Amino acid sequence: MYKKIGQQALVIVFFVVLVLLYFAPGFLDGKVLMQGDTTRFTGMSHELLEHYQKEGKGAAWTGSMFSGMPAYHIAMYGAPANYLDYVEKGIKMIDYQTAGMVLTGLICFYILMCVMGVSRWLAIAGAVAFAFTSYNIIIIIAGHVTKAYVIAYMPLTLAGMCLLFKQKWLWGAILFTLGVALSVMNNHLQITYYLFLFCILFYLGYAFRMIREKAYSNLLKASGIMAACAILAVLPNISNLYFNYEQAQESMRGPSELTIATTGDTSKPSNGLEQDYAFEWSYGKGELLTLLIPNVYGGESGGTVDSSSELYKALRAKGAQVGDEIQTYTYWGDQMFTSGPVYFGAVVCFLFVLGMFVIRNPIKWWIFGASIFFIFLALGRNLMWFNDFMFHYLPMYNKFRTPSMALVIPEMTFPLIGIWGVSLVLKQKVDEKLLKKGLFWALGITGGISLILWLMPTAFLNFHSALDAHYQLPDWYYNALLQDRRSLASADALRSLIFILLGAALLFWFYTSSNKQKTATFVGIGMLVLILADLWTVDRRYLSEKNYVQPRTVEPYKATPADVEILKDKDPSYRVLNLNNPFQDSNTPYYHKSIGGYHPAKLRRYQELIDYRLMPELRLISQAKTIEGLVDTLQYCPSLNMLNTRYIIYNPTQAPIRNPYAFGNAWFVDEYELAENADAEIAALNSLNPLRKAVVDKRFASDLTGFTIQPDSAAQISLESYKPDHLVYKSKAATEQLAVFSEIYYPYGWKAYVDGELLPHFRVDWTLRGMRLPAGEHTIEFKFEPDTYNTIASVASISSAIILLLLIAAMGYSLWAMIKKRNGDILI
Repeated sequence: MYKKIGQQALVIVFFVVLVLLYFAPGFLDGKVLMQGDTTRFTGMSHELLEHYQKEGKGAAWTGSMFSGMPAYHIAMYGAPANYLDYVEKGIKMIDYQTAGMVLTGLICFYILMCVMGVSRWLAIAGAVAFAFTSYNIIIIIAGHVTKAYVIAYMPLTLAGMCLLFKQKWLWGAILFTLGVALSVMNNHLQITYYLFLFCILFYLGYAFRMIREKAYSNLLKASGIMAACAILAVLPNISNLYFNYEQAQESMRGPSELTIATTGDTSKPSNGLEQDYAFEWSYGKGELLTLLIPNVYGGESGGTVDSSSELYKALRAKGAQVGDEIQTYTYWGDQMFTSGPVYFGAVVCFLFVLGMFVIRNPIKWWIFGASIFFIFLALGRNLMWFNDFMFHYLPMYNKFRTPSMALVIPEMTFPLIGIWGVSLVLKQKVDEKLLKKGLFWALGITGGISLILWLMPTAFLNFHSALDAHYQLPDWYYNALLQDRRSLASADALRSLIFILLGAALLFWFYTSSNKQKTATFVGIGMLVLILADLWTVDRRYLSEKNYVQPRTVEPYKATPADVEILKDKDPSYRVLNLNNPFQDSNTPYYHKSIGGYHPAKLRRYQELIDYRLMPELRLISQAKTIEGLVDTLQYCPSLNMLNTRYIIYNPTQAPIRNPYAFGNAWFVDEYELAENADAEIAALNSLNPLRKAVVDKRFASDLTGFTIQPDSAAQISLESYKPDHLVYKSKAATEQLAVFSEIYYPYGWKAYVDGELLPHFRVDWTLRGMRLPAGEHTIEFKFEPDTYNTIASVASISSAIILLLLIAAMGYSLWAMIKKRNGDILI
């Protein structure tokens, strides 16, 4: 037993060394990666972090983006602890944002391979095949940290299921619980959703087999344990799930109340995202060739060609001064842009086809069917007969976007089938006839495709993109680019062919060997070397030393002259509009309360305000020819003004424009009107002056029963203090008034108090808050007190502690039992 423990420890050491080598610039030179989403997170969460550091407690609301939104999907500083963090703390300590993700994937897939009875070298090879898939590396440079960890934990859940179906109840329960719990805890629900769908298909495969074998008792026991473990796993993360659900009702992932179109989306309405938006980044049908040949579609958007390229020669012929490499439009696939292809590996694809022939277990067909299902999902708009149905009828599916992400499941199943198959071959559990057939077809399919695309790439590919017309390239440039795209595809096809032939040669050596047991070890090592060399060299195209920078050079949020000038204004709260791509902007929220921001789960009503009102007002502003003209135009932008847009950044290096027409933090209106429905409510914004008149949805009519506004020209209301989750106002009026607050209405958590008494407030002007205020002088407080969140988060924290203790006890008992069994006292 101790020898086995030592051997497994050496495997972990090997994995650690591997990731340290790959991410060496960070460990050896102290450099850091410029990760886009990580940088954006810093901007999005800055107000929340400052509040936590100053107040000693977190806020569940931020005012820094989109005029205000819940913080559940941004950062919850000071939230009750999830004690399952300790399970992964050791791995994440290595480097949470880079190496830790890959190391997690290596360990989890290795565990899956061991559960399946794969020999050590092949298990390591499978782990490398999964963890170093190009997509896993590409999302690291993008900063998709949570996504990477959830992907890495997928094999752990599958390993637990396999053990349970093998009647290994204790460790099956442990691994399944950990896999599900850690997946949900890392909070990328789209990947968890894909994993859930795959587990259903995998379960059905085993259930069908056990029913045929009449193993009803074991099926019921395994099913019961899985259900219990799933509930246990979800409890520590119930707060994440609940508030994903809650916010989804109000965010872009929830249904719209409008029946009129605010955008150009003509797809069938859904109760989730708009279909055109959801199906952005659909993988192309032909682009699936990248699973086998990485650069067949040109690699990443803005890829490079070297001095041997046709474009280099053409530019030199035109007298251009060029360096060693030229960045150009190498990518020609169906996506708007991409950071690189999804490449499973030539050897992995070869072994996958081989595995489908040599594995006799019928479960392979369920895994194969699941792989095809998720490949179909990944095609999105490029396979509408399938995906239109799935979008509207597969539960919860319309809450997610980026269909190409579904390839994370085949990313796991390809090496699973491939390594499983070659393991059976090396264990001599495949007869010669079947092995010959498998080798013939595997080599014929993967090697044949690579051979054809090496020799005749234009026979099947035209290397033109629908996006090429937007680049407006001269003919000489474009023709040279087409030749270079062809060369990139041909070169990588040859590369894949070589790796496939080497993999086939290893298996042929085993087939002809007289000492198969000894040869099997060398073949396993050889497969590891081939897979590592194949994936490592492709991954280096997208994440290498050139992506690292010295920490001192990383200042993504250095204050601009415009920021410095605005920060001189010490009023408690006002908003800033950056005209430079405002709704994909995380820079402005770092310093200011922004009209825009960057977040895929912004509130739907705010997005509809953007589409219906703010974008037309921005187009009006863009027509101004002078600063004076721009300022004058702002008086015709009532929606921006009701959001208290005090400053406009038109050029970060210049002083901002101060908007004299902004309405302020709160005001009293002279009248109101009730809107019959959402369409009427948003249409009213086209004609009313929000400073004088408010529009209120009729569902809030009860809050206005018996109320008639008696205008008071001397009435005053002002904001006295601001915190993200606590705003204090002072009001003074001779008669009861209707106050409009320039804050975003959100039905879950915000409470309004007048002199300490809880009173109702309601939505006005589509997105803002309104409230009846009694005559006299009063203190009004808005507090974000999501009682449900506080309760559920506490339950989740306690549950995580209990589950951690149960897992420790279960593993301790299992270890004690193994020791007792080794001493002859059989306990399990």
